[in-house]
Amino acid sequence: MSRKKFKVGGRSCRYFKDSSWPRVLKAIFVAGLVPLITAQMAQADTDYGGHLKYFFNYSDFPEQSVFAGAENPYKEHLGNLRLKLETRTDNWSGEVNYVLDALYSKDLASCLIRGAFDANGCGRLGSDADQLFDLSTILSTSDDLLLAQRLDRLWAGYATDNTVTRFGRQAISWGNGMVYNTLDLFNPFPPDAIDTEYKSGDDMLYIQGLFNNGSDIQVLGIPRRNIDTGELESRESAVAAKLHWLDERYEADLLAAVNYGDAVLGAGITGELGENVVNANLTLTDTDSDTVLSAVINYNFSSVIDNRNLTGFIELFYNGFGLSGSRHTIGDVVNNTDLYSRLLRGELYTIGRYYLAGSVLVEITPLLSLNPIVFINLGDGSGLLQFIGTYSLAQDLDLLAGINLPAGADGTEFGGLFTSDEDGDLLTPANSLFARLAWYF
Repeated sequence: MSRKKFKVGGRSCRYFKDSSWPRVLKAIFVAGLVPLITAQMAQADTDYGGHLKYFFNYSDFPEQSVFAGAENPYKEHLGNLRLKLETRTDNWSGEVNYVLDALYSKDLASCLIRGAFDANGCGRLGSDADQLFDLSTILSTSDDLLLAQRLDRLWAGYATDNTVTRFGRQAISWGNGMVYNTLDLFNPFPPDAIDTEYKSGDDMLYIQGLFNNGSDIQVLGIPRRNIDTGELESRESAVAAKLHWLDERYEADLLAAVNYGDAVLGAGITGELGENVVNANLTLTDTDSDTVLSAVINYNFSSVIDNRNLTGFIELFYNGFGLSGSRHTIGDVVNNTDLYSRLLRGELYTIGRYYLAGSVLVEITPLLSLNPIVFINLGDGSGLLQFIGTYSLAQDLDLLAGINLPAGADGTEFGGLFTSDEDGDLLTPANSLFARLAWYF
């Protein structure tokens, strides 16, 4: 099997030639066939389903942006097919998710680079460069079209009354942040992501112990490869445990992990304030150079105004890995090794230290909801306004659309970081318009 590598936004990705297709086809066949045979033999409950989604993204970069190329403003189209199979017996269970993505852009090379900075445009395609198992393939690529496939879930599990064990590709979400999440160490969603239905799966061993009062303890191990050598390395891998404790008045979390060679201790608490909910999470990360504190706290509320349901939150986030000060260059980010490595890995999506986020979702009708969200970097005064509308066209058909409007002075996160370009170009986010049509089956 022949293999090439290319880099996108500083992140290495694997590229497979067509000769890898038979191997991947066989993997898909076996992964789908085994649960089917098991279901027939054991008379298990088996569910089938999936979705078909179409995304449109329109990005307009200002003239001084490094991304203001010949095709600016850019228009991207992405089709996303997910096929799901789940099977369960009294003790055994398993899941397979096959994902096929088709991305069209008149400037595909620029699109892939911009994808490292854009949660809703080109940055959707997963890579297995650091996974234990290689279950993704780029089927074909040209100047304007990319077709890729991936097994995003592939696990088998065994459960008793008080334990759950799963091995294979799966997803885990920890913490109670609404847009910023310090306890979510593994593939967290970007703060401005519009589609948060499915996290990218990781190959892991997951064990959960259940207590009689509803509390639980979760332990996991994620073996990872060095993306340059392809070899499994302990420093690239993760081991983590989290205790979730339930009380009549509150819920608490305690976390301990080693992730990419850094020791992490975390804690979280959820309680009531009046008739609403308050969440607080914090982590201490011991890196090679420092011990770093990060924390998030949010207040979640709900109400009924003029017979319309209303829910929202206010969230404060402190990013201990972030840059202090109000004006920055790309070099400032790159030279901060702890920050830059987490940005490349997708653990962090913010470069500053202090953030405020707020959102209100209003149910205009049972079928239509509107959701403005604001993200503010308190350190440099820049921010992003995101406005999302969701409409249910049918029982299994939804339309989502909205806009992103960044604002800020030169040298700020949302206004544009200074570059070393002699023309004074900035690394800026785009004014963007997006839409998603989703059919579930």
